[in-house]
Amino acid sequence: TTYQSPRPNRGQPVEAPHLDPKLLAFWTRCIRETAHWSQEALAASSGLDVRTIQRIEAGKPASVTTRRALARGLGYEDPNVFDDPDFIQKVNELLEGTRKAAENAQQKEIEKQFPDHIPVRVSVVTNGQQLGALADRSNGYLFNMDDDISEEAKEQAAAIFDYVRDLGDLGEVDSFSDKLGFHRELGTMITGLNDFGATIYMATRSTKLMNDSWVDKTPLPFTIAYLTVVKSEKEIQEMMVPRRVSWS
Repeated sequence: TTYQSPRPNRGQPVEAPHLDPKLLAFWTRCIRETAHWSQEALAASSGLDVRTIQRIEAGKPASVTTRRALARGLGYEDPNVFDDPDFIQKVNELLEGTRKAAENAQQKEIEKQFPDHIPVRVSVVTNGQQLGALADRSNGYLFNMDDDISEEAKEQAAAIFDYVRDLGDLGEVDSFSDKLGFHRELGTMITGLNDFGATIYMATRSTKLMNDSWVDKTPLPFTIAYLTVVKSEKEIQEMMVPRRVSWS
């Protein structure tokens, strides 16, 4: 959560800035656990009851009086520290840095496990036009579906994969009415897939195609389309794909 200074509205009271309740919850737990304090110990130190500490650590809003008492209990000299814009900014920057460091560490671990693969960013497919455009600009395809989706979803996903591949084999379609029809059919299939509790993600990657047996060693430009189907409750941002592309 990033703090933004509110614009004053004439005739309306302006709420003073304060640390977002969820960040205050996280910050409170971090300090308390680092100090090896129980919630009861923090309650005694701050003059608050245990139920109030539990509410704070659950991310519930706290009044100014409660935030001041909590600040004193956590050892801050300034009781208004949780309402200080500079402090709020520092907390946001620290947590953002921690998040990025964790993501980088996770990415390095993934790269260790899959040295021959690279990550590509994916986006949710919501309509047939997206898949139609994907088929138009792609030279090759890589399809995947999770094992834990339903059999109905697997059948629907397979039908979508086949349709996209066939559409790509057709090449550029000149008729706008034909394109519209293809997009509508794909849209209906996507809706059916969603009804079966699955979501389809897409990505593309531009690379060079080469093979050691070719007489002409000039790499050929090649665009690969990636489609993956997962359960709807599973949100993904990246997928791992083979680093090297070859053609026999």
